[in-house]
Amino acid sequence: MKFKKVGSLALSSMMIMTMAFSASAETATEAVPDVAGNTYDIVYLTPSTASQFWTYVEIGIKNAMLDEEEKYGITINYSTVGPAEESQTEDYVTAFEQTIAKQPDAIVTATLAIDATIPKAQEAVANGIVLNFVNCGLGVGGNGENLDAFNEFYYCSNDSIGELAAQAFLEALDKKGISKDSGTVGINTNVENEALNHRVDGFRKYLAENAPGLTQTDTYYNGNVVETAQTNAENIISTYGDDLIGMYSGNNITGDGVCNAVQSAGIGDKIVNVAVDSDDTEIAALKGGYADAIIVQDAYQQGYLCMKNAIETLVTGSNPETEQEINCPPVAITAENMDSEEMQALLDPTILAKDAK
Repeated sequence: MKFKKVGSLALSSMMIMTMAFSASAETATEAVPDVAGNTYDIVYLTPSTASQFWTYVEIGIKNAMLDEEEKYGITINYSTVGPAEESQTEDYVTAFEQTIAKQPDAIVTATLAIDATIPKAQEAVANGIVLNFVNCGLGVGGNGENLDAFNEFYYCSNDSIGELAAQAFLEALDKKGISKDSGTVGINTNVENEALNHRVDGFRKYLAENAPGLTQTDTYYNGNVVETAQTNAENIISTYGDDLIGMYSGNNITGDGVCNAVQSAGIGDKIVNVAVDSDDTEIAALKGGYADAIIVQDAYQQGYLCMKNAIETLVTGSNPETEQEINCPPVAITAENMDSEEMQALLDPTILAKDAK
């Protein structure tokens, strides 16, 4: 590994914690060596500069950078690269290649193109670059996949996301007095992806086990385009009519399109609409009554921990975590709990942002 300096682990102190995650993320602080004045080059390689979700991740990354700079008296030369849209996976891989060529000390990234990313990740590690994945890594997380191709992975189990979404869906049906004995549920998501498919599979499995009378549509993919997601949702609404009792969206871009379609059709009180991840459109839908729940990952905390770990791996010369893959569980946010301080921070991590340099 390309470790230039020495340091140690500190406790993460910024985020209002509403979720329990592995205790290994809170390793006790050891004696801090004198690394004041050292400089590290770290790149955030994002899968999308346009997505609010990855912007929320970056807020955590930047806050961790500022905290670690203050703690150790070090300087981080920080930069962000990546394609505009998640669907531009070839551009992401190209950006990865270009980033490796610049030989930074560390790369913090997320990938939606696992197979194409693995050889690049292996190349980065072979070049001594500390490589950390946040949210979307080289596998679904927790299965010990490709452990030799990265330093640390902070993620939110996509199976758990799907299961929690299904639980929230059934609870919303009960609240609205909609029968679980029959009816059709529309399934929507962004792209065919090994990891993200688990969000759909987890939802389908839980719904089938707990409401076997419901019919689930095939998965409608939208290429992570809001307009396509809205068109798909409009087609589902027109095709199934009164038999449609709800829809599930596997990410925020999909959720935006579905929320637009539900609002336009004026059926927010007639069906259940559950989406994953938060952005302005989904928050407005929750407030407006045409979304019933948003399953939110702690994008901020994942980003914070990922950057913090990368810096402390550099300054200590080894990964301070005891586990190489750490799950940060999701939370269901509804109109009833969305105004609490904790949920507001999850919905909109911009309120946590510190002054950047």
